[in-house]
Amino acid sequence: MIRKFFRILLLSILPVYLLAMFFIFADRVEDEVCKEVKIVIKDSLDAPFLKTREIEQTLRRLRVKPEGKPMNEINTFEIGHELEKNPIIRSACCYKTPDGTLRIDIYQRNPIMRVLGLTGNYYIDEEGILMPAGNNFTAYVPVASGYITKDLATSDLYNFAMFLQQNDFWNAQIEQIYIRSNGEVELIPRVGSHTILLGNFKNFEKKLDNLMVFYRKGLNKKGWNVYKTINLKYENQVIGVK
Repeated sequence: MIRKFFRILLLSILPVYLLAMFFIFADRVEDEVCKEVKIVIKDSLDAPFLKTREIEQTLRRLRVKPEGKPMNEINTFEIGHELEKNPIIRSACCYKTPDGTLRIDIYQRNPIMRVLGLTGNYYIDEEGILMPAGNNFTAYVPVASGYITKDLATSDLYNFAMFLQQNDFWNAQIEQIYIRSNGEVELIPRVGSHTILLGNFKNFEKKLDNLMVFYRKGLNKKGWNVYKTINLKYENQVIGVK
Protein backbone atom coordinates (compact mmCIF):
# COMPACT_ATOMS: atom_id res chain seq x y z
CA MET A 1 0.00 0.00 0.00
CA ILE A 2 2.84 2.38 0.94
CA ARG A 3 4.72 1.49 -2.26
CA LYS A 4 1.61 2.19 -4.32
CA PHE A 5 1.23 5.57 -2.58
CA PHE A 6 4.84 6.57 -3.37
CA ARG A 7 4.45 5.39 -6.95
CA ILE A 8 1.36 7.59 -7.43
CA LEU A 9 3.15 10.48 -5.72
CA LEU A 10 6.18 10.08 -8.00
CA LEU A 11 4.03 9.93 -11.12
CA SER A 12 2.26 13.10 -9.99
CA ILE A 13 5.43 15.04 -9.20
CA LEU A 14 7.57 13.92 -12.16
CA PRO A 15 5.67 15.83 -14.91
CA VAL A 16 5.76 19.00 -12.80
CA TYR A 17 9.50 18.56 -12.21
CA LEU A 18 10.23 17.99 -15.89
CA LEU A 19 8.16 21.02 -16.88
CA ALA A 20 9.98 23.19 -14.34
CA MET A 21 13.38 21.95 -15.55
CA PHE A 22 12.38 22.73 -19.11
CA PHE A 23 11.67 26.38 -18.29
CA ILE A 24 14.83 26.66 -16.15
CA PHE A 25 16.88 25.17 -18.99
CA ALA A 26 15.23 27.45 -21.56
CA ASP A 27 15.90 30.54 -19.44
CA ARG A 28 19.53 29.55 -18.95
CA VAL A 29 20.00 29.09 -22.70
CA GLU A 30 18.40 32.46 -23.47
CA ASP A 31 20.74 34.20 -20.99
CA GLU A 32 23.81 32.79 -22.75
CA VAL A 33 25.80 34.52 -25.48
CA CYS A 34 26.26 32.61 -28.73
CA LYS A 35 29.84 31.36 -28.80
CA GLU A 36 29.71 29.16 -31.87
CA VAL A 37 27.60 28.19 -34.87
CA LYS A 38 27.81 24.47 -35.63
CA ILE A 39 26.47 23.30 -38.99
CA VAL A 40 25.85 19.59 -39.50
CA ILE A 41 24.79 18.18 -42.88
CA LYS A 42 23.17 15.00 -41.63
CA ASP A 43 23.09 12.90 -44.83
CA SER A 44 26.23 14.17 -46.55
CA LEU A 45 27.76 10.67 -46.86
CA ASP A 46 24.91 9.47 -49.11
CA ALA A 47 24.58 12.56 -51.32
CA PRO A 48 27.05 15.39 -50.64
CA PHE A 49 25.26 18.06 -52.66
CA LEU A 50 25.93 20.70 -50.03
CA LYS A 51 29.04 21.70 -48.16
CA THR A 52 29.24 23.48 -44.82
CA ARG A 53 30.85 26.53 -46.38
CA GLU A 54 27.81 27.00 -48.65
CA ILE A 55 25.55 27.23 -45.60
CA GLU A 56 27.99 29.68 -44.02
CA GLN A 57 27.92 31.79 -47.21
CA THR A 58 24.11 31.78 -47.11
CA LEU A 59 24.14 33.02 -43.51
CA ARG A 60 26.55 35.81 -44.45
CA ARG A 61 24.39 36.78 -47.40
CA LEU A 62 21.40 36.96 -45.07
CA ARG A 63 23.55 39.04 -42.68
CA VAL A 64 23.03 36.50 -39.95
CA LYS A 65 25.97 36.74 -37.52
CA PRO A 66 24.95 34.89 -34.35
CA GLU A 67 28.39 34.76 -32.70
CA GLY A 68 28.59 37.21 -29.80
CA LYS A 69 24.86 37.89 -29.73
CA PRO A 70 22.64 37.02 -26.76
CA MET A 71 20.73 33.83 -27.50
CA ASN A 72 17.41 35.62 -26.90
CA GLU A 73 18.13 37.86 -29.91
CA ILE A 74 18.62 34.91 -32.28
CA ASN A 75 15.51 33.83 -34.19
CA THR A 76 16.04 30.15 -34.93
CA PHE A 77 12.74 29.82 -36.81
CA GLU A 78 13.67 32.62 -39.21
CA ILE A 79 17.13 31.16 -39.86
CA GLY A 80 15.68 27.72 -40.62
CA HIS A 81 12.96 29.22 -42.83
CA GLU A 82 15.49 31.17 -44.90
CA LEU A 83 17.78 28.16 -45.34
CA GLU A 84 14.87 26.00 -46.53
CA LYS A 85 14.43 28.32 -49.51
CA ASN A 86 17.44 26.51 -50.99
CA PRO A 87 15.89 23.88 -53.33
CA ILE A 88 18.52 21.31 -52.30
CA ILE A 89 17.57 21.55 -48.61
CA ARG A 90 14.60 19.43 -47.47
CA SER A 91 14.64 20.80 -43.92
CA ALA A 92 16.84 22.90 -41.65
CA CYS A 93 16.52 22.36 -37.91
CA CYS A 94 18.01 25.26 -35.95
CA TYR A 95 18.25 25.21 -32.14
CA LYS A 96 20.27 26.50 -29.16
CA THR A 97 22.30 24.46 -26.67
CA PRO A 98 23.23 25.28 -23.03
CA ASP A 99 26.93 25.72 -23.85
CA GLY A 100 26.23 28.73 -26.07
CA THR A 101 26.17 26.90 -29.41
CA LEU A 102 23.69 27.59 -32.18
CA ARG A 103 23.32 24.30 -34.01
CA ILE A 104 21.92 23.96 -37.53
CA ASP A 105 21.10 20.44 -38.77
CA ILE A 106 20.65 20.30 -42.54
CA TYR A 107 18.74 17.50 -44.30
CA GLN A 108 19.18 17.36 -48.08
CA ARG A 109 16.67 16.27 -50.68
CA ASN A 110 16.99 12.73 -52.02
CA PRO A 111 17.16 12.62 -55.86
CA ILE A 112 15.54 9.70 -57.68
CA MET A 113 16.02 10.77 -61.32
CA ARG A 114 18.11 13.22 -63.34
CA VAL A 115 16.42 15.16 -66.14
CA LEU A 116 18.07 16.67 -69.21
CA GLY A 117 15.02 18.26 -70.77
CA LEU A 118 13.63 21.27 -72.56
CA THR A 119 13.77 23.40 -69.43
CA GLY A 120 17.24 22.54 -68.19
CA ASN A 121 19.29 20.08 -66.21
CA TYR A 122 17.94 19.10 -62.80
CA TYR A 123 16.99 16.26 -60.46
CA ILE A 124 13.58 15.11 -59.27
CA ASP A 125 13.50 14.20 -55.59
CA GLU A 126 11.29 11.62 -53.86
CA GLU A 127 8.70 14.31 -53.03
CA GLY A 128 8.41 15.39 -56.69
CA ILE A 129 10.41 18.58 -56.10
CA LEU A 130 12.83 19.78 -58.79
CA MET A 131 16.34 20.43 -57.51
CA PRO A 132 19.25 21.91 -59.51
CA ALA A 133 22.07 19.67 -60.68
CA GLY A 134 25.21 21.33 -59.33
CA ASN A 135 28.87 20.60 -59.90
CA ASN A 136 29.62 19.27 -56.41
CA PHE A 137 28.15 15.81 -56.80
CA THR A 138 26.53 13.50 -59.35
CA ALA A 139 23.87 11.10 -58.07
CA TYR A 140 23.78 7.64 -59.61
CA VAL A 141 20.12 7.59 -60.63
CA PRO A 142 18.32 6.89 -63.94
CA VAL A 143 18.64 9.70 -66.51
CA ALA A 144 15.70 11.03 -68.53
CA SER A 145 16.28 13.17 -71.62
CA GLY A 146 14.46 14.47 -74.66
CA TYR A 147 11.25 16.49 -74.92
CA ILE A 148 10.57 16.87 -71.20
CA THR A 149 8.64 19.79 -69.77
CA LYS A 150 8.44 20.54 -66.05
CA ASP A 151 4.79 19.47 -66.08
CA LEU A 152 5.78 16.06 -67.43
CA ALA A 153 8.72 15.84 -65.00
CA THR A 154 6.49 16.37 -61.97
CA SER A 155 3.67 14.07 -63.10
CA ASP A 156 4.12 10.96 -65.28
CA LEU A 157 7.91 10.97 -65.19
CA TYR A 158 7.94 11.41 -61.40
CA ASN A 159 5.52 8.48 -60.98
CA PHE A 160 7.75 6.35 -63.20
CA ALA A 161 10.85 7.38 -61.24
CA MET A 162 9.16 6.43 -57.95
CA PHE A 163 8.23 3.05 -59.43
CA LEU A 164 11.85 2.42 -60.42
CA GLN A 165 13.12 3.41 -56.99
CA GLN A 166 10.76 0.95 -55.30
CA ASN A 167 11.45 -1.94 -57.70
CA ASP A 168 14.94 -3.43 -57.33
CA PHE A 169 15.00 -5.20 -60.70
CA TRP A 170 13.77 -2.36 -62.89
CA ASN A 171 15.79 0.22 -60.99
CA ALA A 172 18.91 -1.79 -61.82
CA GLN A 173 17.83 -2.56 -65.39
CA ILE A 174 16.57 0.81 -66.69
CA GLU A 175 19.50 3.14 -67.24
CA GLN A 176 18.03 5.87 -69.46
CA ILE A 177 14.62 7.19 -70.45
CA TYR A 178 14.15 9.13 -73.66
CA ILE A 179 10.96 11.09 -74.44
CA ARG A 180 10.28 11.58 -78.14
CA SER A 181 8.71 14.74 -79.56
CA ASN A 182 5.37 12.89 -79.89
CA GLY A 183 5.44 11.97 -76.19
CA GLU A 184 6.34 8.32 -76.67
CA VAL A 185 8.86 6.77 -74.30
CA GLU A 186 11.99 4.77 -75.05
CA LEU A 187 13.84 2.88 -72.32
CA ILE A 188 17.52 1.96 -72.53
CA PRO A 189 18.37 -1.08 -70.37
CA ARG A 190 21.72 -1.84 -68.77
CA VAL A 191 21.62 -5.51 -69.80
CA GLY A 192 20.98 -6.36 -73.45
CA SER A 193 21.51 -4.40 -76.67
CA HIS A 194 17.80 -3.73 -77.30
CA THR A 195 15.71 -0.57 -76.93
CA ILE A 196 12.35 -0.85 -75.16
CA LEU A 197 9.49 1.03 -76.81
CA LEU A 198 7.08 1.76 -73.97
CA GLY A 199 4.64 3.99 -75.87
CA ASN A 200 3.15 6.43 -73.36
CA PHE A 201 3.27 6.07 -69.58
CA LYS A 202 -0.28 4.68 -69.37
CA ASN A 203 -0.33 1.24 -67.71
CA PHE A 204 3.47 1.17 -67.63
CA GLU A 205 3.52 -1.30 -64.72
CA LYS A 206 1.44 -3.82 -66.69
CA LYS A 207 3.68 -3.33 -69.74
CA LEU A 208 6.80 -4.01 -67.68
CA ASP A 209 5.16 -7.07 -66.13
CA ASN A 210 4.62 -8.41 -69.66
CA LEU A 211 8.24 -7.61 -70.51
CA MET A 212 9.41 -9.50 -67.43
CA VAL A 213 7.58 -12.60 -68.66
CA PHE A 214 9.21 -12.12 -72.08
CA TYR A 215 12.63 -11.81 -70.44
CA ARG A 216 12.16 -15.05 -68.52
CA LYS A 217 10.64 -17.14 -71.29
CA GLY A 218 12.29 -15.58 -74.34
CA LEU A 219 15.60 -13.85 -73.72
CA ASN A 220 16.83 -16.32 -71.14
CA LYS A 221 16.64 -19.00 -73.84
CA LYS A 222 17.57 -17.04 -77.00
CA GLY A 223 20.05 -14.59 -75.50
CA TRP A 224 19.86 -10.93 -74.46
CA ASN A 225 21.32 -9.55 -77.69
CA VAL A 226 18.93 -11.20 -80.18
CA TYR A 227 16.48 -8.29 -80.50
CA LYS A 228 17.11 -4.72 -81.62
CA THR A 229 13.84 -3.39 -80.21
CA ILE A 230 11.14 -4.74 -77.91
CA ASN A 231 7.79 -3.04 -78.46
CA LEU A 232 5.34 -2.76 -75.53
CA LYS A 233 3.10 -0.10 -77.06
CA TYR A 234 0.16 -2.37 -77.80
CA GLU A 235 -2.05 -3.77 -75.06
CA ASN A 236 -0.96 -7.21 -73.75
CA GLN A 237 1.59 -7.58 -76.55
CA VAL A 238 5.36 -7.83 -76.54
CA ILE A 239 6.86 -7.61 -80.02
CA GLY A 240 10.55 -8.33 -80.49
CA VAL A 241 12.26 -7.05 -83.66
CA LYS A 242 15.58 -8.67 -84.59
